[in-house]
Amino acid sequence: MPLLTLVIETPTGTYLRPIRPATVLPTGMGAGDGAEHATRSAAAYWGMPDFVFRPRQQSRGSASREIGDAILVVGGMAASVQVKAREAPSGNDRRERSWLDTRVAEASRQATGTIRRVKSAETVLINQRGKEVSINGPEKTWLPVVVLDHAGVDDYTPQTDAVVLLRRDWEFLFEQLKSTYAVLEYLLRVSRTEPVALGLEPMRYYEMAAADAAMPPSPLDPRLASINLTDFGSTPMLPQAPAGHGDQKHHLLTRAILEDIATVPLKADGVTYADLLEVLACVDSMPVGYRAQLGRVVLEWFEKLAKLPPNGGITWFFRGMIWQERPYLLIGAANRYSSILVDALSNFVALRHQQHLDVLPERANIMTVGVVLTPRQDGEGWDTTVAAGSGEHVLVDEDRTILEGLWGRLGEHLVGPGNNL
Repeated sequence: MPLLTLVIETPTGTYLRPIRPATVLPTGMGAGDGAEHATRSAAAYWGMPDFVFRPRQQSRGSASREIGDAILVVGGMAASVQVKAREAPSGNDRRERSWLDTRVAEASRQATGTIRRVKSAETVLINQRGKEVSINGPEKTWLPVVVLDHAGVDDYTPQTDAVVLLRRDWEFLFEQLKSTYAVLEYLLRVSRTEPVALGLEPMRYYEMAAADAAMPPSPLDPRLASINLTDFGSTPMLPQAPAGHGDQKHHLLTRAILEDIATVPLKADGVTYADLLEVLACVDSMPVGYRAQLGRVVLEWFEKLAKLPPNGGITWFFRGMIWQERPYLLIGAANRYSSILVDALSNFVALRHQQHLDVLPERANIMTVGVVLTPRQDGEGWDTTVAAGSGEHVLVDEDRTILEGLWGRLGEHLVGPGNNL
């Protein structure tokens, strides 16, 4: 397939966006297995391996069925992905269209069948990090996806309810957004629109990104005015430049936080890896356009914290971030780690979770997650401390009064800059 280069016009100028060809298939595998492997690997590399699940055989009576070529699950969204590869293109347009018709229909049936099976019973799968996870299928919003390892033909539009795209374009989306949550959100969005010709997914993406950029910010729910919101301003959900472009250093801080959470050793306190996945999904829900800005702010906090007396108390900074139908995120940094900090973060998250439910009671089933970074004693990087709350957990009045005395009511901004514990 020839190299595709898009000419992107933005308010700040015009630039070229090359769309890379699909990655070379791994050696030692047939085209079909290799394309499946490459599809999962791209999602794991640019997104998170924890959200990408390998296929498995499921027995029912004397029959055996495969559960997907790939399953992606992040938060309340999930995709059943089927991959089809053309091993020996004929060079004949009619034959290639016939092959595409047959394989797209077959893959769509398989993806839909997988969704039906996963929604009907508990399904245990292994993700790309090698962790075994029970998937609660009925609670997810599912999407069938077909990925084709094919050179494509001109003006071929798949006729199916599944989202169909070339492997090249699957990899483009993950490289562009660098977030499993963002990619699945995009695929769900386009599933509600008319299909485009095979190979035109990058063009559709940029058309939607341009429309997002031109659209005025949505009016803020007036109830959110009292919440300690970020002052990053409004940013389109679909970036025109690749996520982190020109500022990878700061953009990658969010990925580093995700990796810290994903690899934390589990203790015998009832927290499971499935619980960690829910927290990971909450952090990955942060719109990609905000991530570099957050990284810059956190590193500025570290510079300020480094100037504090080494024997002083614990000081932290926080930034609250909340968007409609997304988790409430509280991202912070403190000058040092201690058991006091752990307890304080847990109480702070519980307080803010309950306070924001007082204002937005319909969010009872949406999680609140707090993350605090603290510099390590050896000077190498940081430690990551996490707390989360969900449901209608109610603090007793006495405890709430004490905590509000420390950290204020919602919107009073007593937390940071430089709030002492």
